[in-house]
Amino acid sequence: MTRKLLTVNICIYVLMNCLTISVLPAQDQSQTSDTTDMRNSFREEILMESFDDDTEDPDILEDLETLRRNPLDLNKVTFDELAQIPFLNSVTARNIINHRNEINRFQSKRELLNVNGMTAELYEKIKIYLIVRKSASDITIDETGVVYKTSGLKIFDKINTRIRSRFMQDLQTKMGYLTEKYEGSKPKLYTGLKSKYGKTGSIFEINLTMEKDPGEKYFNDFMSGYIAAENIFGLRKIIAGDYSLNFGQGLTLSGSGYFSKGIDAVSPVKRKGKGIKGYTSVSESQFFRGAALSYGLGDFIADLFYSDNYFDASIDNHSGNVSSFYNDGYHRTSSEIGRKNSVKEKLYGGRVSYSKGFFRSGITYWTGKFSKPVLKDSVKELYNFSGDRSGSIGADYDVLFKNMNFFGEWTYSNSGVIASINSVSITFLKKAELVFSYRNYSYNFISIHSSGFGERSGETRNERGFYAGMTLIPFKGLTLNAYFDQYKFPYRTFQNPLPVSGRDFLLNADWKVKKEFTLNLKIKNEIKGDIQSVQDTNQRSVKISDQRNQFNARAGFVYQISKEVRFRSRYEYVRVKYEESGLSAKGMLFFSDMRINPLPGIIFDIRVIFFDTQNYDSRIYEYENDIKGVMSNTALYGKGRRWYAVMKYKPFPLFEISAKYSETYTDGVKYVGSGNDRIDGDVINRLNVGMEILF
Repeated sequence: MTRKLLTVNICIYVLMNCLTISVLPAQDQSQTSDTTDMRNSFREEILMESFDDDTEDPDILEDLETLRRNPLDLNKVTFDELAQIPFLNSVTARNIINHRNEINRFQSKRELLNVNGMTAELYEKIKIYLIVRKSASDITIDETGVVYKTSGLKIFDKINTRIRSRFMQDLQTKMGYLTEKYEGSKPKLYTGLKSKYGKTGSIFEINLTMEKDPGEKYFNDFMSGYIAAENIFGLRKIIAGDYSLNFGQGLTLSGSGYFSKGIDAVSPVKRKGKGIKGYTSVSESQFFRGAALSYGLGDFIADLFYSDNYFDASIDNHSGNVSSFYNDGYHRTSSEIGRKNSVKEKLYGGRVSYSKGFFRSGITYWTGKFSKPVLKDSVKELYNFSGDRSGSIGADYDVLFKNMNFFGEWTYSNSGVIASINSVSITFLKKAELVFSYRNYSYNFISIHSSGFGERSGETRNERGFYAGMTLIPFKGLTLNAYFDQYKFPYRTFQNPLPVSGRDFLLNADWKVKKEFTLNLKIKNEIKGDIQSVQDTNQRSVKISDQRNQFNARAGFVYQISKEVRFRSRYEYVRVKYEESGLSAKGMLFFSDMRINPLPGIIFDIRVIFFDTQNYDSRIYEYENDIKGVMSNTALYGKGRRWYAVMKYKPFPLFEISAKYSETYTDGVKYVGSGNDRIDGDVINRLNVGMEILF
């Protein structure tokens, strides 16, 4: 089947290539203007693919959408604002500021190509986040193909409001509904309101989010909101309600919203601390609830925060202590409802930071107390937090020196140990960028609000590792990304009763053969210690220490047939092998998709996927386009096929509706899923519908 699919795919490409050579009009090669086409959003997939789970609404997705919708004006943007742009390193951000000071004003975004360190490849990745407000030549094409001049774009003019609503439902009925263990209805519902108002330099913002998961009873099972103001009463920012905190490199205090190791080998290493920010995601465990403020005095900034928030947890009947926490946010069954808001955490702290030129440093402190102690389990207490008090104090730094950026953080937790990460990135003109990072998280470093860079995203403990990453452009059109990560878990974990180590290597090549056609090749190999259950000579199940070796190879292309049609295809192979037990599995995934923009204001995405893997261990993740505000990174395993179609329609400039229908067929199975989520049959299909109003 694989050979036939590849042969058909190659034939399609050759036919399309021959046709378009003769019919496509000549492209405008103007060096003084630029067209930013947001229909080619697949570049952001490079970042989103690093989430190797089914997280539906990560905070980082909202950040990218906000930045796209409110691009930064090159003639007003600050260094700190540039540092928030994905793919853009601090050295090149500084060079942009210096170049602007030299020329006084950008006339077009395309002038960025004159900045030291700015390559054509990097420019194509970041230009959707930037504008020149009064440019007479720059043109923007939004995701649905609507064309407008950048000079006419009003990013924020006194009031800016977004209302977003979506409906999502699996059309097959899960066992939890048939047995009536799920107490609510099948749809997943979301409604969000976000509004900004600006006057005389001050900005006021309000947000309200309501969400209901499938099986939950109430449409507002989760409610979140905040009110915030900037540049008022001498304060940089003040916020009341739900907010997130991200400082330094994430060791002392951080939530979600960071990319992990992936195709971009350099950018994810550095955490771009966003400080105090209003919370808009629907993840029900990664935010603070209370109040926070930020005050600036010269080169110093002081942040203060207080939180009084509830968490879902199981309570031990005998001791009354917390036996375990639950972060999934589900309240469908009686037991899940019983866990809701079972324990409260009171937390307060602050941060003082100093910024001068291109030198930044800060000290962060926080302390917290749970309303009920966390149970001291004879096994789990070796690896997790126990007791009722927690806290950390840490110092971070970020220094630019010529073409080098030094950054890192040291944190002391209330468990009495220190964790640290120290890194340096080096930029070599327009040819290469390197990053080297060493992390040392002690096994008994316990900081429950840490999220440092590492092999296990979000688990900042019991890990030592050295990471080296590189982005290289050997010649125009070819971009190579590679990294090598050597790490060790020096103390036993809950999953592995013995210390284990691992290493991870990735090489990714993107070759822009011509303007309309790009080839991609990705190779990844990871070897990691693991524990396997095998049968001994007496047919008893025993656990042994093993080495898990996973190899992935991917090849694909993107072909922009015309301005209105894009064709893409990919093939991926995976092999998993255990050295001691001899167990092994392999699999493949192939897809082709097409994006069609028949008329301004309407766009279609259609994809067909074939997959064939021997088990869940050899699953392959496949990032998909979806309705606004939803991330879909689906894990496919077994043998079958999947297809989906997405439609986005913008009948008016300030109104958009979108819909996605998907079906997955798994051959040779009588049911899909397990427990309450079991669906009888071999088909899973889902309908997502979304609406967005802007004014």
